[in-house]
Amino acid sequence: MTSNSSFSGTIHTYSCRLVGFEFATSTGTPHKNVLLFVGGLGDGLLTVPYVPQLAKSLDGLGWGVVELLISSSYRGWGAGDLARDASEIEQAVSYFSNLRGGKIALMGHSTGCQDAIYYLTCYTASLVNSKLAAGILQAPVSDREAMQRLFPERYTEMLDFAVSQINIGRGDEFLPKTYSDLFFSTPITARRWVSLAKKLGDDDFFSSDIEDDVLKTTFGIVDVPLLVLYSGSDEFVPETVDKERLLGRWKSITSEGSWSPHSGIIEGGKHNLGEGSESGAVDDAVSRVSAFLTSL
Repeated sequence: MTSNSSFSGTIHTYSCRLVGFEFATSTGTPHKNVLLFVGGLGDGLLTVPYVPQLAKSLDGLGWGVVELLISSSYRGWGAGDLARDASEIEQAVSYFSNLRGGKIALMGHSTGCQDAIYYLTCYTASLVNSKLAAGILQAPVSDREAMQRLFPERYTEMLDFAVSQINIGRGDEFLPKTYSDLFFSTPITARRWVSLAKKLGDDDFFSSDIEDDVLKTTFGIVDVPLLVLYSGSDEFVPETVDKERLLGRWKSITSEGSWSPHSGIIEGGKHNLGEGSESGAVDDAVSRVSAFLTSL
């Protein structure tokens, strides 16, 4: 996708000040089944390059694709949390379920994967009837391990300061500019920094050193079909992480009925399968998503 691309579609206001962009179908008639897509830190509409190709492929299978804008999109994540994201995602799930009456699947990219698994395991448990048919995680990486890789000399010092701010009641205040300078140029509160940076913080679902007993409370309680696509050349994953082994651990803990056989590593794929990825990475991911949704 180039910077001057344009796409036809429909903007839905699924809640006050929250919108989703639905890609147009080839026939002009919207599909009953809908894939809701949530991006990662800094993402918004059309910032993840493979989504238009995914929408085109799924159109032929009877699925529409909607990119969600939530309060945490673009730079809003620095003052947000997963609970707020899940509440807003639920509003979108309810809106499209009532509007179309078909299957609803949720796909997260990067930190959007935290939104997806939080919604599947922590949020929907409080709902009487979840309308979500399936979940997809693409590039479910650890922000904590990414921080340790990006600024190893400062990681512990910065985490300790953020924790101290919470301890004196300043958790919802923004941290010094040094923090945003090192992490996506986004103003960030002490509470969100700790959530991302601390072991077993609220955002810490995918780190390679999380014990099995903890994984049993996340992957272990997923009760809908789950597709996991790990980018094989993800620039945010430390070289010390054995991707095959990590994926195998998640698979072993997820119920056999939930873990999709289409899950796997997208060989040569960078974090968002964009620039620098090997030829065929996007096709592989799109093919796996297509096969997964067809199987529902």
